[in-house]
Amino acid sequence: MIDIMSLEYDELKSILIGLGYEKYRAEQIFSFLYKQRIEGFDDITVLKKEVRRQLKEQFFIYKIEEKTSYAADDGTKKYLFKLNDGMLIESVLIPMEANRFTICVSTQAGCRMGCKFCATGRMGFKRNLSTSEIVSQVVYILKVNNLKTANVVYMGMGEPLDNYENTVKSIKILSDDRGLSISKRRITLSTAGITPGVNKLKKDLPNINMALSLHSIISKKRSMIMPINDTYPIDEVLNELKDFPMPRRKRITFEYVMIKGINDTKDDLKALLKVMSNFKCKLNIIPLNKHDLLGTKFEPTPMDRIEEFADYLRNKGMFVTIRKSKGSSINAACGMLATKAS
Repeated sequence: MIDIMSLEYDELKSILIGLGYEKYRAEQIFSFLYKQRIEGFDDITVLKKEVRRQLKEQFFIYKIEEKTSYAADDGTKKYLFKLNDGMLIESVLIPMEANRFTICVSTQAGCRMGCKFCATGRMGFKRNLSTSEIVSQVVYILKVNNLKTANVVYMGMGEPLDNYENTVKSIKILSDDRGLSISKRRITLSTAGITPGVNKLKKDLPNINMALSLHSIISKKRSMIMPINDTYPIDEVLNELKDFPMPRRKRITFEYVMIKGINDTKDDLKALLKVMSNFKCKLNIIPLNKHDLLGTKFEPTPMDRIEEFADYLRNKGMFVTIRKSKGSSINAACGMLATKAS
């Protein structure tokens, strides 16, 4: 049987036509899947019973299972999902200003990047998620919270560009106007810096918001906390990002988890300023979130030093923000998502 939530609209239309259906059926079904968020084909009431029966013989609708959820005082919700093979992943719903929300989705169970400060990286890699496993996180969270739409950030468990095909396909499904219609301007993909993937994205997903998990410009330091830098050096990644086709009035985001004594020095400031001066970018400083898997080697930079660091760059004309961590009390903040396979 065919996993219907793994299909882009054109793929669904092609399959349905091949099965003898009229092409307009694809738009009807796609709409019911993502606008009505149906759980079964019997819910597509505009179709005759015989058509619904035939669809059930050809397709299935992937259903992600919520194992449990947690709520923080700041309104953040973390969902622990169980996949069909027993693997566990986490997703987060984050409240924003003006009654808006952001959904942080996972693309892998675990992660093979091995970033030293990240709980997911400490888990190791389990497997890639399918397209439907990625898409269903968004559909489920929107449905249970009675939300029409939300921003989506690919910043959960895993490296999105290490699961390239399924990640790109999921974004195309989420942004399709015949379905959820989440504008690409409201979708952000974060990468640790897989250079070939960044290059392919220029053609496959132009005008998506790009975020680079930077954490240091100084290559030796970056390799120490992000082993991926040994395979894809930061200079090569930055060179690939220079001509990335961003949405109008948008900037590439450099994410920077600040770690005491490691990437908060004067040398780090000088290196950052030099790079930022040549980029249309913004720096998002993220205070290090402590978690059980972190150990004692890494400590958060004190907030007064973070403010000093940010002000120096702002005074040089750079665009700098300091992220207020949400959901840290339930291990839902940046770098804190981690599970064990059941």
